[in-house]
Amino acid sequence: MENIRMVRALCGIAGLLLTIFVLSGCGGKREVVVRGDLRGSQTFLEGKTIYLGDAETRNFLDTAVIREGKFEFNVPASDSFIPFRAAILFETSNPEWPHQLVGYKNPYFKKTSEVNFYGEPGVMNLQLDTIRVLTPKNKEVLFKIEQVNPQTEVLFHHYAFKKSSSENAGQLAYNRSLVQKHPYSVELLRTLNFQKSALSSREAMKLLALFDPELHSNPGYIALKTYVNYENKTGSDFPTDVALKTVDDQLVKEVLVDSSKHNLIVFWASWCGPCRMEIPQLKKLHEKKGADLNVVSISIDKDQNMWKKAMQKEQMPWKQFLLPVGETYAVLDKKYNLQSIPLWVLLDGKGKVVDQHLGYDPGENAVDVKVAALLE
Repeated sequence: MENIRMVRALCGIAGLLLTIFVLSGCGGKREVVVRGDLRGSQTFLEGKTIYLGDAETRNFLDTAVIREGKFEFNVPASDSFIPFRAAILFETSNPEWPHQLVGYKNPYFKKTSEVNFYGEPGVMNLQLDTIRVLTPKNKEVLFKIEQVNPQTEVLFHHYAFKKSSSENAGQLAYNRSLVQKHPYSVELLRTLNFQKSALSSREAMKLLALFDPELHSNPGYIALKTYVNYENKTGSDFPTDVALKTVDDQLVKEVLVDSSKHNLIVFWASWCGPCRMEIPQLKKLHEKKGADLNVVSISIDKDQNMWKKAMQKEQMPWKQFLLPVGETYAVLDKKYNLQSIPLWVLLDGKGKVVDQHLGYDPGENAVDVKVAALLE
């Protein structure tokens, strides 16, 4: 009998320890884990450093060295964690193009590959599919994802909302069915942000309401809701004052329009190649017409440090501001559609639009040529 009691006590202790172990495991820290397998150590990547980056901010979140053909990334996921568009890059030994993106086979579309996936809590396993040598300095690496996570699945399907200015019933039903099927999707929210100008404010609000409550604190959700609610009663005229960030991290209400001159407002970002190519043209224009032209650059960078590094490198001798997510972004986005950059807007002294141009152009529409001609 005593032995039976002892066995029962030991079983009880074991059960308690197992319960504690399970509970502590459930309550432990969550991580985004990405594991890669190159199927051996014979590839050109063996021993090299690779990077897991955030494709939106262009920041590296983790690094790994490939050993025996394998690597692993780990990114902590707090309670406020938001799934992010991820990219993996490797070093190229080419100073002109130091990093190269790896690709991923799209299991939903034949002969289609992707350069991004979504990082979300859990484990994602990558298996090497192919390596192609395009040139001695340019190699293409393609992975298969063993099990595509829910966020990545939406990304790989390339869903799009149907444009509807007349609120066609069939189109509206299709749009709503997309969100109802994937209410958790950060990518679908991002897609809605890009296509918002093609939808009525009423329809955009109805679609927003269908997303999970967990996404309501997402900066993209907040920006889109602000955009939809903003009533643009002044057309394309530039606002008299807008809240912008300065280089020393101050949020200021700035009057950007100089009433004594013409004003050139330039929207750009550090990661935008055409924007950087346009800067020498702006320098020529500023040097030539600075007495008659007030130039202001507004970056839409999400990473403040990248913006500061770009400014330090480019040395632009005119006013520089960062456009923060929120009301000001929504106001300017609704007026000028900031989904595509570089974009410049030429205003007169009263803030009225004289002309505007989207995209980098080295020819007769180059900003220094066109704006100089307009001023003359």
